[in-house]
Amino acid sequence: MTFRKLALNNVLRNWRTYAAYFLSSAFSVFVFFVYAVFAFHPALTAGTLKDASTGMHFAESIIYVFTFFFILYSMSTFLKTRKKEFGLFILHGMTSLQLRKLVFLENMVIGLLSILFGIGAGLLASQGLLILGSKVIGMNPALPFYFPQSAMILTFTAFTVLFFVISSFTAAVLKGNKLIDLLTGTEKPRPEPKASRIRTVLAAVLLLGGYAAAIAVKGVMVVSAMIPVTIVVVIGTYFLFTQASVWIISKLKTNERIYLNRTNIVTFSDLSFRMKDNARMFFIVSIVSTVAFAAIGTLVGFRAMMTNSVELQEPYTFVYQAAPNDQKKDERISQIEDALSGTDYEKLSVSYKKLTDENKAYTIMSETDYNRAAALWKEPKLSLEKGEAAMMQEDLLYPRGLTQGNEPEPIHINGLPEKTMKPKVLDKLLFSMSLFTGDLVILPDPQFAAIKAEEKSYTAYRTENASSTLAAGKKLEYAFSQKADPAFLFTSSAVKIDQVKQSINIFLFVGLFIGFVFFAAAGSFLYFRLYADFEGDVKKYQAISKIGLTDKEMKKIVTVQMSLLFFVPVGVAAAHGFIALIALGNMFGTRIWTEIAMVLGSFMLIQLVYFLIIRVGYVNKVKQAI
Repeated sequence: MTFRKLALNNVLRNWRTYAAYFLSSAFSVFVFFVYAVFAFHPALTAGTLKDASTGMHFAESIIYVFTFFFILYSMSTFLKTRKKEFGLFILHGMTSLQLRKLVFLENMVIGLLSILFGIGAGLLASQGLLILGSKVIGMNPALPFYFPQSAMILTFTAFTVLFFVISSFTAAVLKGNKLIDLLTGTEKPRPEPKASRIRTVLAAVLLLGGYAAAIAVKGVMVVSAMIPVTIVVVIGTYFLFTQASVWIISKLKTNERIYLNRTNIVTFSDLSFRMKDNARMFFIVSIVSTVAFAAIGTLVGFRAMMTNSVELQEPYTFVYQAAPNDQKKDERISQIEDALSGTDYEKLSVSYKKLTDENKAYTIMSETDYNRAAALWKEPKLSLEKGEAAMMQEDLLYPRGLTQGNEPEPIHINGLPEKTMKPKVLDKLLFSMSLFTGDLVILPDPQFAAIKAEEKSYTAYRTENASSTLAAGKKLEYAFSQKADPAFLFTSSAVKIDQVKQSINIFLFVGLFIGFVFFAAAGSFLYFRLYADFEGDVKKYQAISKIGLTDKEMKKIVTVQMSLLFFVPVGVAAAHGFIALIALGNMFGTRIWTEIAMVLGSFMLIQLVYFLIIRVGYVNKVKQAI
């Protein structure tokens, strides 16, 4: 039998153990190839969507770097489980050089198969993904299919180099191993793991302190606190798995009511060893999963916040602002109302003036016109006396203009007998942000008429469902923009929201796949760890089954131990992600509970399905082995 045949047989015989490594590698190749297909698409390499192509290339770089370290870690874990097998090869006369050559060939076989499978799957799915990606990015019509030769060459070359480097490295790792170390494998006797009480307490202090700081900071302070809080939480997470978990298990063992209850004595027998052995893996999985949760949650949350911000700043479906020299005002107003035919709407027509006084800009409106808007929105009307004023701040999301005593700053308007006034500050935005040049000041009608400034008109239309007017808004914008005319301004809230969504959707599309690559890698780490302990588990259950362990009890023990493996690190990651997304909301002064629940809930559901599938296969394999 040749070395190539032996390497191929080893891969085929150990297909179950190699499955997670192969599928994860193939998935990484698949995602990289999909991004390359988009990045090299002729419709994206030029024009307004060139940023999307740049984003795809950036995503490729992140996936490539992460895949390198992921595969490197996966292979090192897998090699540890095969030490005894390698020892038998050497015992039967295989030289160290031949063993390294065998490992190199096995890795290259898996790598090349992953590349071919990933590219093949990408080609089969590319048409559907182009349509899906077009919808996400906002392209209509969808991107047409093309033969992605450049994407295929880049993917094949990049991952061939990656697998060659990793295969060479993993083969070199075996060079210093002694025969006795290989034959004993992972079965060397070990003392009971011990935990440091100080580090256990430190884990709790660091995590709780980091969480408290992340929740407490507001606004721009979130950015300043981000790095120190992240460092504190990462260190606390490491101590949580390496020290606190072992300490908790040791305390549970001392509680006879828990430890001696039914099958718990079997469940807890080697749990401290498992937690100690898996501590670094748990740490990696939790951090990688946190990155996935936080990245996707941030993008989804930011999209929701930006959309809500536009909805707040554009309370009207359509707005038409005109200067006195707008000769086509009536014609365009008719076009807007024709576009709204068949739709129930409310119309608002007011006048305003703009002026700059003492280096500050103001938009001025009469009390009567303001009260028209207040009646439309069912807000309290104003009743101003001579010399009084009211003010609507330019940005109601971040109120300003107030002194330490919560008194509004005086405003100065030339042309009025009452040059200096202290206005009443209004907290409800009744006009679109396009109206504002500085703060909006409402004056009694006589004072408004006395101001010598050009009087402009503001016509707004309000409907119950602004999103349904997207097509009409785009048609009106296109019709009005055929000839540049500074005498008017037309805005559509649905079009603005659509533009915001499109700009963010590009990053969401890029980040979504990166997040899922990270999460898939975390799942693969868990799968590797599970099957690394398989032989030891089989021996344990074989011994216990001889003294009466039933299949039902065995399933219960396996389920509990697998639950800890699959849900402890991901649960910690979910807690980290939850706090990170709360901090994001604090930075923008909003709450994104729906988005947090959607992102974390989706990932936990995926993890649950993954756990149930793996559990069925693992339990069946253990039953067959015993």
